[in-house]
Amino acid sequence: MNRINNYIKYAMLTVAMLLLNACNLDINTDPNNPSAVSTAQLLTNAQLDIVNSIGSGPPGLSNPAGVFVHQVTQRSTNDQYAITGQDFSGTQAWANLYRAIQNLNVLSDQATANQQFTYAGVAQIMKALAFSYMVDVWGDVPFTEASTAAKIQFPKFDKGQDIYPQLFTLIDEGIANLAKASALSPRTDDLIYAGNLVRWRQFAKTLKLKLYNQIRLVQNVSAPVNALIAEDDLMKPGGNFSLNYGTSSAPDNRHPAFREDYNITTTGRDNYISPYFHEILLGTSTLNPILTGIQDPRIPYYYFNQLSAARPNAQNAVEYRNGNFVSIYFSSQGPNQGFDQSSSIAIIGLYYCGGRFDDGNGVSAAGVSGASARGDGPQRILPYHSHLFTRAELAQTGVSTGNAKQLFSDAINAAFAEVNAAAARGGAPAITAAAIKEYVDAVLVKYDAANDSGKLELIMTEKWISNFGFALESYNDIRRTGFPKIYDPNTDGIAFTNVNRGYPQSYPYPTPGELQLNPNAPAQRVVANDKVFWQK
Repeated sequence: MNRINNYIKYAMLTVAMLLLNACNLDINTDPNNPSAVSTAQLLTNAQLDIVNSIGSGPPGLSNPAGVFVHQVTQRSTNDQYAITGQDFSGTQAWANLYRAIQNLNVLSDQATANQQFTYAGVAQIMKALAFSYMVDVWGDVPFTEASTAAKIQFPKFDKGQDIYPQLFTLIDEGIANLAKASALSPRTDDLIYAGNLVRWRQFAKTLKLKLYNQIRLVQNVSAPVNALIAEDDLMKPGGNFSLNYGTSSAPDNRHPAFREDYNITTTGRDNYISPYFHEILLGTSTLNPILTGIQDPRIPYYYFNQLSAARPNAQNAVEYRNGNFVSIYFSSQGPNQGFDQSSSIAIIGLYYCGGRFDDGNGVSAAGVSGASARGDGPQRILPYHSHLFTRAELAQTGVSTGNAKQLFSDAINAAFAEVNAAAARGGAPAITAAAIKEYVDAVLVKYDAANDSGKLELIMTEKWISNFGFALESYNDIRRTGFPKIYDPNTDGIAFTNVNRGYPQSYPYPTPGELQLNPNAPAQRVVANDKVFWQK
């Protein structure tokens, strides 16, 4: 039985015990605010809050980012780049991330006092991860006055450029604590590495490398980057920072995006696969011909076509159809955009969320439901292949040593290995070694023929494809490098697609909420203009 199942059952048992003892409660004690919570409970809750808040599916920050990087399209305010401070993903993620940070603050203080140093180390590393993504999307956020267990009602907002250096210190302190003798260490309460402290140390150093890469345009980071690489203690194969979900529907511990898109039998699926993404994977895109002529073998693992030769008819008139693939365009005002296609559209698949593998047979009934797949796909926050793409970027841009082409090749191969791991978990056939080699060789031919800018574009485009499902990382990459090329509905030759807003350079602060309640809050961000500090 998986760890999330165990945790949920433990939580339910705790609630039951509280109810049984309700008659003995002191009326002066608030049962909703216990004076002490176990380190295990604090860690598990914080990990769930952080991963769900930055990952895909509501309330994750990757939910709108998936639209902004044009992997998916949605009928939502994210269309037309119209993100607002009232959007569910932003408001909930902000609240849940700060709840997680408060839990980590308590955990760190409590663990240090009890000489449970490894818990303190994991808490510090997790907090650095959370704050890094908060700075990446919101820029200036409460940090100094949100970094202690004491709750400050109106914390000040710190500048993003002042927060990032402190994250490196926080990670180093976490690594030091991992190495100390500890009275108690994480085990199954650790939903990421199950208490494997070597994995935690390697992840922490890999996170540092990622953060150095994030700021490379505004700071010379060559020395610390090359020092980290020389240590040879970065993430290894199998060391993904990811959270695995379960298969239970009662209580439901499946992937949040699966719950959103598969627990639907009539209307309301959240994600449509972007036609732009689809055509690039097919190697047929005229809007972005970077991979022209190369069809990606990962397509049937990435999304599932509900239509087939035996079931060819869509529910309604379609806006975009390519064979059995049905979708809608970003920023469309077309006559068929609003029709329900819940049992006709291509939906996120096996790799993205533990959904269905596309065997070409479609479905025989009204469409896909939650009972038709497992739903236990992981949230891949920093998988091994993403780390290798970062290494390739650093080498390609001259920041680090290393053979950029070899790192690029290794990254693509590692991404395919991750897809095959998902296939094995979902009972699907693996991509053959021959198919992988043919794809990688074809991409490397294009790499060899490209200039330096074209080489970087290929690296970032392949990273974008390989990180399907964790769009927040691609959102960062696009704002840092300009790659992959963003879909522009104003130049796509389609009369009914257009956008009159600028690309979101950051996310708006939650409203109503922080801006109204905190007198120390800054003015609302103008998202089309207000960049974060590491952007040029």
